[in-house]
Amino acid sequence: MAGAPRFPLARLIGIGTGGLALAAIWSTYNVFMPLLLGDFVESRALRGAIMGLDNVIAIVMIPVIGAWSDRVEGRWGRRLPFLLVGVPVAAVAFAGLPWAVITLWTLLALDVVFLLAITLYRAPLVALLPDHVAPPERAAGNGVITLMAALGAVVALLLIAPAFDLVRWLPFAAAGALAVVALAVVLVAAQRHPPFVERGAVQDEAPLVGGLLRDLRRLGDRAHRGPALLLLGLFAGFFGFAAVEAQFSVVATETLGMTGGEAGRLFGAASLAFVALALPAGLAARRLGELPTMAGGALLMAGALLLAAATTRPEVLTVFVALTGAGWAFFLVPAYPLVADQGGRERVGFYTGLYYLFGSGAAIVAPGFAGLAMDLIGNRALFAASALALLLSAATVLAAGRRGLVTGRAAHGAEAGPGSGPAPG
Repeated sequence: MAGAPRFPLARLIGIGTGGLALAAIWSTYNVFMPLLLGDFVESRALRGAIMGLDNVIAIVMIPVIGAWSDRVEGRWGRRLPFLLVGVPVAAVAFAGLPWAVITLWTLLALDVVFLLAITLYRAPLVALLPDHVAPPERAAGNGVITLMAALGAVVALLLIAPAFDLVRWLPFAAAGALAVVALAVVLVAAQRHPPFVERGAVQDEAPLVGGLLRDLRRLGDRAHRGPALLLLGLFAGFFGFAAVEAQFSVVATETLGMTGGEAGRLFGAASLAFVALALPAGLAARRLGELPTMAGGALLMAGALLLAAATTRPEVLTVFVALTGAGWAFFLVPAYPLVADQGGRERVGFYTGLYYLFGSGAAIVAPGFAGLAMDLIGNRALFAASALALLLSAATVLAAGRRGLVTGRAAHGAEAGPGSGPAPG
């Protein structure tokens, strides 16, 4: 159409570099922070509870910071000031985590500083996408951004993580340096005053928790039983993957005799499989439907994890970890479009917020509950606990389909790309 704004692919790739660095930091954190905590905390449940702290801070603070960034205006625009402050502080604090292993309290204190700093810029970074892309093009734009984030996890686990075996501080310093370099790229790529700035861009993805909790009672109505079951299935699916992501390095180092770097590199197979199969997952959702695709992904993850519990050979375990990442792609890619579709045009924001609430809620509790199972039964209980959650997810998602869900946006799910919609960090 004449006069229509062009899709700013190069600019989005530049902005997506920030998401790449953010994902690299989170992947490094999820692999190695449990090992740092292990110097002081023997309980896997307590380590897992601490690992859920980032999602507690995020679910409370992201909507607040998003609203704050909506109201800022100056030479650097609305969002970039938060990046200019948050990224350097987060990078320095993250690089310092291995050096803070003096006492548990020094480690936790610096961890809180890091989590607050990264939360300060996480929401404004997310908001740069809708600020620069016209509404009809945002699904495709989100695909670019989330693909960059998936590549960030691959970079962290396959290239950065092995350095942990040389010196413990090196992966943290490398990921922190990557964040600073990414900030420079984002500052060049992002416009100071972009053309599509809208208030509430972050709140569409992360509404205030109080309002969501008040509205949750609607899901108890008979007319909303299908969406309620879908959200419970979503919670169980996120639980299964988040538990493995946060506790895998503990099993690998304490039970399988791997080094921290080997554990990170091995889990990188999941991220690599996710990147490779994100587009096929979207195509499968378009052809088969969102619900069967999500259920199939959950079943694939459950089967792979149960098989992983029975092997000690790294090369075989790598295959099962890769299958877990593949299953995660088939579960996650259709999930957000399907949940958001339940509200129609009028209530997309509400259901998007529920997606965020249930996904982040699962990421908060999963590491601790899985850790408790590991404390009581043994480290390999991680795989069984995650598989049980994923089997429950598949059954619940399929049950939701029998309660009458709004479907048919699978094509949009394919366009949106991997992980479209908010996801826990």
